[in-house]
Amino acid sequence: MGVANYSTGDPGLDFFFTLFNGIAEVPLFSSPITGILILAGVFLASRKAGAMMVLSGLIGAGVAIMAGAPYGLVTFGLFGYNSILTGMAFWSGPFVKANKATFFISVFGAAITAFTWMAFAHLMGDMFILNGLANSWAIPGFTSSFIFTTWAMMYATKRFGHDIWPAPGPAPKEELIAGSGNPNTSDNFKWTAKEFMIATLKGVSQVTFVENWKTGIFWVVGLTLSFELGPLLVAATGETIQDRPWWTNAYTAQWDEFSPLYLGGAMALLGSGIGVAMAILTKLPTAEIRLGLHGFNQVLVMIALTSFIPLTPQSFMMAVFATIGCSFLMPALQRFFGNWGLPALTGPFVFTAWIFLLATSGFFNIPAGIGWARPAS
Repeated sequence: MGVANYSTGDPGLDFFFTLFNGIAEVPLFSSPITGILILAGVFLASRKAGAMMVLSGLIGAGVAIMAGAPYGLVTFGLFGYNSILTGMAFWSGPFVKANKATFFISVFGAAITAFTWMAFAHLMGDMFILNGLANSWAIPGFTSSFIFTTWAMMYATKRFGHDIWPAPGPAPKEELIAGSGNPNTSDNFKWTAKEFMIATLKGVSQVTFVENWKTGIFWVVGLTLSFELGPLLVAATGETIQDRPWWTNAYTAQWDEFSPLYLGGAMALLGSGIGVAMAILTKLPTAEIRLGLHGFNQVLVMIALTSFIPLTPQSFMMAVFATIGCSFLMPALQRFFGNWGLPALTGPFVFTAWIFLLATSGFFNIPAGIGWARPAS
């Protein structure tokens, strides 16, 4: 199956799809229902974050249209989600100050991310062509355009003469485990089922830098009710573009648009739960775990590896392994980018998902089937 075409010929409907599909594509879906609920959850936590989500998504889409991107890709939401993450990371995220300087950087970042998205789509889509297009294969760029654009801009702003970065606090005193080079992270906090669930929901909401377990509930509900709605609203214009029912499943649309498996919300919870559990087991700082910082990359890994390829026992096993592996890569990239005062962002997700999708090229019990990671048969 190819990418769905949401172009209706109605400017109002196309705007609706562009905005809300762009938001829904942050967790790799294309469903206006998902986008509406995610936006509602973000507004619940922060009006500033919700406003930047809308603004940056529309800026990315608008720049793509002006540059001549295929219109169907824009209305499908593919030029919204990376621009949204770039804009939110700067102005409404927890990393830099929210002021005039960071607002304009966010706006510019959202605009330029439209170009870096197309660059990575071209790179990851064309670099694995073997024996012509008929036998080609590829892997998605995911949020790579966001992370590389934002890393570059954040690193650059450390030289700017504007009040952008908060003053660094005093370095925390680090006690080591006796006879070891590892930090002693023991504290008096006791994990309960309630605290574990709150951390898990915060891990879901942290995909867009929001620390709010109620926002996480909106995400889970939105990911579960992932109706594409395209056929229903297109039919209202008198034209039928998609020969599919209104309840087409955005979670399984990559491999079976008629599947009754609406598991996006469950996979998000499972991914974040694995991340929280791994962080507790490996004794990462409790404060970070409770903020959800060790769940959001795992959310995206779990969704990506169960929605971009058909869900089978083997692919589910691979997704769980990848999610656990991402829990090791996250602190590694925290340490690596921390040397330059930068956050890891969704780098752990992108690199983990790329590795495992590339691995499926040689594992023939994992059905990659439609051109992702292995030539379509």
